[in-house]
Amino acid sequence: MTPKQLLEDVKARFPVLLHEDEKALLSLLKKALAKYQELAGFSDRHRIRAVDASDSCELPPLFLSKLSLKDKEHRFINSTVWDGNLELELDGDEVFPLTLSYLKNVLESDFDTFQLPSTSISLLGDYLELLITIPNSERIRQVSTAGKMDTSGLPAETDLATRRDALEAQMRSNRAMIPPISLLGG
Repeated sequence: MTPKQLLEDVKARFPVLLHEDEKALLSLLKKALAKYQELAGFSDRHRIRAVDASDSCELPPLFLSKLSLKDKEHRFINSTVWDGNLELELDGDEVFPLTLSYLKNVLESDFDTFQLPSTSISLLGDYLELLITIPNSERIRQVSTAGKMDTSGLPAETDLATRRDALEAQMRSNRAMIPPISLLGG
């Protein structure tokens, strides 16, 4: 599912959607993706089959941050991200291909074609629904109040804030595993 498909899926959850401005909804989609990226991360792997003469290679598309780099024998390889390249510290004992584990920058992706990881869709959808519910409920509350209708069935701001905190805690629990060696620059 692409980010745009996720947005359409979430919009269909609302029986009444007064907060329907596409620009505003796209902004909320970006906000949901940014929060998930910050708290959980979108991890991926990339195979490196060869390096150039200076023991470096280009970073994969949408690269955000390196998690780890291992050779075929699962040995960690020191490397540094520098100027759009991955510079490796090779000692000659490495067995290719190498596997780069990294975090993706989904905010730079094409929302019409990028495929979200299936493990993120449910939580992202719930978070996006919550983000849309906040301004949508406010608009419904304004219309209902102007028409002297009952607003007691609308969610309170405190309930929405509690739900947001719970969803963000779930995102944190889905955080991409960062190997301790990555913290040392390995």
